[in-house]
Amino acid sequence: MASDSGGRDYNLTELFALKFVLADVVIIAALLLAGPWVAVAITALFVLSFILLWYLTRPADDTDEPEQAVDPVTQLQQRYAAGELSESEFEHRLDRLVESNERADRAGVDTDELELEYERSD
Repeated sequence: MASDSGGRDYNLTELFALKFVLADVVIIAALLLAGPWVAVAITALFVLSFILLWYLTRPADDTDEPEQAVDPVTQLQQRYAAGELSESEFEHRLDRLVESNERADRAGVDTDELELEYERSD
C-alpha cells in the first residue's frame, strides 16, 4: 500500500476509516444533489462493499485448518520420551532423518512441508 515515492503505509483500520469518511461525503452529496432514493442506493452499495471487504480480509478460521504439524525431530523426541523407542532406535532414526535432510538440501528440495513417516510397532 505504500508507494515507491515514500508514501505512508496504512493499516486495515485506517483504510476502513478513510472509506467511511469518503462514503459519508458521497452519500451527503447524493442526498443533496440527486435525492433520497439515490442516496439510499449508494448507501446500500457502500454497506455491501464494506461487508465484502471485511469478508475478503478477515483472517482464516483456525478450526478449518489442521493443527500445526510437529517437526520430525520433535516427533522422535516425543516418542523416545514416551518410551516407544529405545535409545539405539532413536539415534538410528535421528541419523536417518539428518542424512535424508542433507540429501534433500544437496538436491535443492524444500523439506519444510515433509513429515516423518514411521511404522508403529505395537
